[in-house]
Amino acid sequence: MTTFFAVLAPVAAIVGIVLGIVLNETLRKNNRREIYAPLVFEKRLRSYEGLVVLINEGSEIASQIVEDSDLTDEKRYDMIRMAIGPIAKYTDEHALYIDGDLGAHCTALFMGVEDIPKADGKERDELLSQFYKMRKEALRMIAEDSGVAEINKLFCTINRPKLDGPIIERISELRRLRNNPN
Repeated sequence: MTTFFAVLAPVAAIVGIVLGIVLNETLRKNNRREIYAPLVFEKRLRSYEGLVVLINEGSEIASQIVEDSDLTDEKRYDMIRMAIGPIAKYTDEHALYIDGDLGAHCTALFMGVEDIPKADGKERDELLSQFYKMRKEALRMIAEDSGVAEINKLFCTINRPKLDGPIIERISELRRLRNNPN
């Protein structure tokens, strides 16, 4: 029996050393993640904030294109390129922090807006609706991928704000009607 313990002690020591090394490495990796996560989050947030600014600027250009019926085809194409080009360049420059699929969606967001003024009636309404829906989805996806949507939910559960007033009530009513038209 003594020989059994004499053999078991060195084996237990070796297993302990190996487990210690594995545990140490695991803790160091987690530590590194905790150190770098806030830095990466900050850079991602700044990258997405810049993307939102470019989308808003592009939306202003898109509104001009849609509203000004006196613009020539060439002028509309030039203007829409002024909306698309900076977004494409920006998403390429910030590819480390901006999701590639989301960057492609945002780049393509304004493609086709230059054709809306040529459309009539129902087709024009559908094209405008599609553009607004894509824009809304882009902003939603940016909020989700940047982490802002989750943090806003957290703040709401902590603060429990009561946001109301005539305008907010009307917005809520319009949302209910849109989501449940019956």
